[in-house]
Amino acid sequence: LATDEMDMSIEEAVARLRRDPGYVELFTRTFGRTPNEEDLARSLASYVRTLRTGDSRFDRFVDGDRGALSEFEIRGKELFQGRAGCFRCHRGATLSDEQFHNTGVAWREGELQDMGRYAISGEEADRGAFKTPTLRQVARTAPYMHDGSLATLEDVVDFYDGGGNDNPYRDPRIGPLGLDEDEKAALVAFLGSLTGVVSEGIRSPALR
Repeated sequence: LATDEMDMSIEEAVARLRRDPGYVELFTRTFGRTPNEEDLARSLASYVRTLRTGDSRFDRFVDGDRGALSEFEIRGKELFQGRAGCFRCHRGATLSDEQFHNTGVAWREGELQDMGRYAISGEEADRGAFKTPTLRQVARTAPYMHDGSLATLEDVVDFYDGGGNDNPYRDPRIGPLGLDEDEKAALVAFLGSLTGVVSEGIRSPALR
């Protein structure tokens, strides 16, 4: 877990759990011990793995419903999968390659403000690199980037259209796109079609 993952230190998060008899009981029944950092991480990861999203208009389009997307959204899809190059990192069922990339979003005033994956791996290639997020539900998850530095999808498209922030570790696949305003708007419209139905919180009957 990151030190500020829950807008507080991990130690404070664990302390709060230990003060709640209900959570103490659940942790004890599940892990055989009171709340601690490792089991908190396991619990959060297990919950996140229950999240599912589907039946977006994009999914219906892929399944053969050609009327699920407007002509403008289809144009955005073609840009996404073509000249804009978004698909190179945002692909597959989750619209993520599950890899880490430096887009330059953490590069400000001539240096990295966040070391990203490098803080874990120690690998030079990971400096300023962050995991590719899924784009499912993206229209509902502002602000954007790992640090929330981009407020809208329009800001995100502008950021990538400009080639991200140039820095010594930037992913070589990222560069200026030269999109016009209509093309940018089409991309944003397409991203809106990725909003689907979310199901969450599969829970063991023993813990109800």
